[in-house]
Amino acid sequence: MTSLKKSGAITFATQGAIFAIGFATSIILARVLGPANRGIYALLMLIPSVMVLTGGMGLEVANVYYSANRKYKLDDIISNSLFATVAISSIIIILWWAISDTRIVKGFIEKNNIAASHLWALILFAIPLMFFYGFYNKILLGREQIIKFNLTNAFQSILQLASIIILLVVLGQGIYGAVLSFIIAVAGSSLLVGFFIFRLGKIKFSINPGLVKDSIRYGGKAYLGNMLQFLNYRLDMFLVAYFMDVRAVGYYVISVVIVEKLWMIPNSLATVLFPRISAIDSKEANHVTCKTSRHTLIVVFALSLLLLVLARPLIRLLFGHAFLPSVEPLIFLLPGVVALSYAKILTSDLAGRGRPEFGTLAAFVSLTINIPLNLFLIPIWGIAGAAFASSVAYALASLIVTIAFIKITGVSWRNTLFMTSDDFKGALKQVCHLWPRTWKHSAD
Repeated sequence: MTSLKKSGAITFATQGAIFAIGFATSIILARVLGPANRGIYALLMLIPSVMVLTGGMGLEVANVYYSANRKYKLDDIISNSLFATVAISSIIIILWWAISDTRIVKGFIEKNNIAASHLWALILFAIPLMFFYGFYNKILLGREQIIKFNLTNAFQSILQLASIIILLVVLGQGIYGAVLSFIIAVAGSSLLVGFFIFRLGKIKFSINPGLVKDSIRYGGKAYLGNMLQFLNYRLDMFLVAYFMDVRAVGYYVISVVIVEKLWMIPNSLATVLFPRISAIDSKEANHVTCKTSRHTLIVVFALSLLLLVLARPLIRLLFGHAFLPSVEPLIFLLPGVVALSYAKILTSDLAGRGRPEFGTLAAFVSLTINIPLNLFLIPIWGIAGAAFASSVAYALASLIVTIAFIKITGVSWRNTLFMTSDDFKGALKQVCHLWPRTWKHSAD
């Protein structure tokens, strides 16, 4: 079994590469498309993402859990995942065909200058591939195939950047090229993850009813939480598009793209922590999680202060003067992003203990605050209001998850959140030696 430190180092290195590649992709998209078309592209990406998250029923999370605890045979998990991909994708396509011509959907598409052909291309081609990739990549994670899991993620980012350079910069295909580049990236990464999975197990042309039942039961605990959390992250973009216009969406998405990069560290650690917590005892889990959450909080807080100082020159340099309105919402987003960074670690721990429902509760409560705040503040403050609402919602979700973790584990607030002198020394040492260790572990 790969050590948590080694898995975290490999995942962090990959996330670092994906961060750089994704940032380059964002810069190209912004500079080539401009604020208005960048906003249209953001909405185009959001719509299928919501569909995939809504239709997935938490099966991705269940794949991690059952692949890790080995209650079911890997062949059964692989076979059920393929069946789920075909069935759920078909249902989503039929439902979209049924609602695409309704007044509400058609009005939203026309108001925001979204080409129906672009949206249909994503729904017909990208959605099945997104399900296939998501289900199977999570099996790799559950089996702690960390290098392969990270390789598929990195390959998707590389392929999308290469496609965008060719289709947007060289061929000048605009939004159509951006959409096509996403489909190409998901297709390529799906082929790679399929290659890895089919070397681990075989597809049987059968369904394991017990696995289906347990996957829906377990995944359902996390499903609603993941969907609600996604809405916490992205519903504000739809509301900005409704109250304002696609240019405002273009500004707002840049602030979100930048500030959410701070989650690279907690996302990397939470990813490898989930299957590990599922496989170790509670006492060891308490120690590992608390230490990880404390280190995460101090590192993300330090990086947020740096970003606060550099936000304006960074946006001007990388995205151009046209995107300077993105600075204000970025600043309002920072407190909530910092608060949620350590909560991601605690949520992953609770899911690994078989208690993902607390993530759901936190997401639900925060969303009930987020929506009315957005409805009230966007007409008054514009995109800064949307950012402030999100920040408040993130902080509330973090508080709820922290209380749940402390009550379940019996760990004190101090051990969960507050850094010790040894933690500061350990965090500094980890940052100084992270990259050399990462390359060493990768070579091993």
